Amino acid sequence: MSNLVVGRIATVVLLVSIAATSGTSAYLFQQQASQQQTIRNDADKVASLNKQIDSLNAQVSSLNTQISQLQTLNSQLGGTNSNLVAQIGTLQSQVAGLQSQVSQLEAQVSTLNQTLNLQRSRVIANQVTVDRQSFTTPFPNVIAVINIGSIQNAGYLRVSWPSGPRLNFGIQEFDINITTPIGVSGVYSVPVSANATGNTWFQCYDYYFVNGVYVCSSSFTYSITYWY
Repeated sequence: MSNLVVGRIATVVLLVSIAATSGTSAYLFQQQASQQQTIRNDADKVASLNKQIDSLNAQVSSLNTQISQLQTLNSQLGGTNSNLVAQIGTLQSQVAGLQSQVSQLEAQVSTLNQTLNLQRSRVIANQVTVDRQSFTTPFPNVIAVINIGSIQNAGYLRVSWPSGPRLNFGIQEFDINITTPIGVSGVYSVPVSANATGNTWFQCYDYYFVNGVYVCSSSFTYSITYWY
């Protein structure tokens, strides 16, 4: 990340992107991508473990039904039928083994959930379209201001747009403007601080002069997820 100080406002151009060429920035992006993949993997593991738990509990329920039936039959026969008593004992051992497996799997689920709870996210925008008429700020800053809501914890914004005119995303943190590189598409991780975020915007670099103002050449669609 490089700092370009202009007056009292510093502009930090993010180099953390899919198209990053810097070794350091590429490493940072890979670390963030790896962390998100780990989160997805853990969530998949939880879902798989819960299915196994449900299956084992269904087996336990079925065995308990068989045990109950055998106990009723044994009682009707005087309660001393050795074959039935042996069968009941075998089934009870199987139930105990299955319940032990369930307990182990539930412990794994609990551990994974604790890990997942350490990394939370909030979808700010999912495929939201910005009309080109929204870019009506006087030249040279042809921008569309967007609302990302409250940022109460340090983390980062995952910002992406698949296509459009040449754009970049910008956000004010304290008295620093952080902007992404300019591109017709992009996927970026933008750091944010707790309770320090000001304005956020997209700036358009392909624009026309219409009715006294500069407007963007076309509309575009973006997504933002807040990870913290």
